[in-house]
Amino acid sequence: MIRAIVIGLALLCPAAVGACPAPLPMSVPDAVTEALAAWIEAHSDYTVPEGAPAIFMCQSGEVITYEGHDLLVDSDLRAAYDLVEDRIFLVGPWSEDDPMQLSSLLHELIHRAQFHARDWPCPAAAEPEAYRLQEAWLAERGIDPGFEWVEIYLHARCPSDRHP
Repeated sequence: MIRAIVIGLALLCPAAVGACPAPLPMSVPDAVTEALAAWIEAHSDYTVPEGAPAIFMCQSGEVITYEGHDLLVDSDLRAAYDLVEDRIFLVGPWSEDDPMQLSSLLHELIHRAQFHARDWPCPAAAEPEAYRLQEAWLAERGIDPGFEWVEIYLHARCPSDRHP
């Protein structure tokens, strides 16, 4: 789960991997994304952009085009938001009936709201807030996600924040 943090930290696909099938468009009911968007607006200062982003299903080991680069979907990655193309990738298996998997979609919708609301010093800087909101949503459902906060904060530092 923590590897989702490093999506903005260049998990670029090695050339040896080669092309994989394109991710499949996925239909998530409007009622699901609207409920998650309403929750985000009720629990943060963000206004969720109108309309749902395109949502695609991909698999671990697959290569996707993410923000203009090839990205190898790591086995720990659950979802990713592509700001450039305004789309979300969910890593299968995924089900709206599983609260942990649904919270991955929530997390990416939070990023969508974050990146449309303001500029961040780097994409990773938005992660702690997204994880805090995701944790609150899960807590409302009686679920402790067991996030590793030290690791989240370490991965949330921008390259300019790191000492050589």
